[in-house]
Amino acid sequence: MKHKRTTLTVLAAATVLTTAGAAAWYTTLDTPTDSTPPATAHAMCLPVTDADEDKAGYARTIALIAVDRTVEYREEAEGPGGALLSRVTVVQPLKGSPSKTLTIGQSVLRQADGRYAKSKPAYMPLEPGHRYIVGTVPDPTYGDGWVWFATTADNDLTTVTNRWTRAIDHQIAPLPHPACDDFSDDPSTPAGP
Repeated sequence: MKHKRTTLTVLAAATVLTTAGAAAWYTTLDTPTDSTPPATAHAMCLPVTDADEDKAGYARTIALIAVDRTVEYREEAEGPGGALLSRVTVVQPLKGSPSKTLTIGQSVLRQADGRYAKSKPAYMPLEPGHRYIVGTVPDPTYGDGWVWFATTADNDLTTVTNRWTRAIDHQIAPLPHPACDDFSDDPSTPAGP
């Protein structure tokens, strides 16, 4: 029996935002084409990162960086866009102890003219010759980590540095939500990001 994959996105905003350690939640159902009940169900919890304090709590390192060069662009097999790898110099660490130079990856959308566009609102594509405050999480697939957020720091360095210093001082650590566990009811198909 053929199955089609139906993805349902559930954003229970009122419930999620009123509980400590809130998390976004989605479920994927593999539904048979004859409309019988789903064969498998998968769920995954993701940390909420709407506020600067949430982003600061989730990022392993936060630093003011200068982008030296683009290392490569990797087309991703799933969905539009790909991963942009950049070589950066850490100008000022704000959280953690990053190396002086890093190679970091980030999700971008490639435009027809060869430039890169952001894939999320607070996720500026890193361009050589510019400065940013970036928060990263470990991911050896992309060198020294994955960019969790990026904010331009070219124009008003004092304001943007103060913004992220304040966010780090009041960071909210991502906590597991008791009603939102990663699970799969079909052991042959692991739940994954």
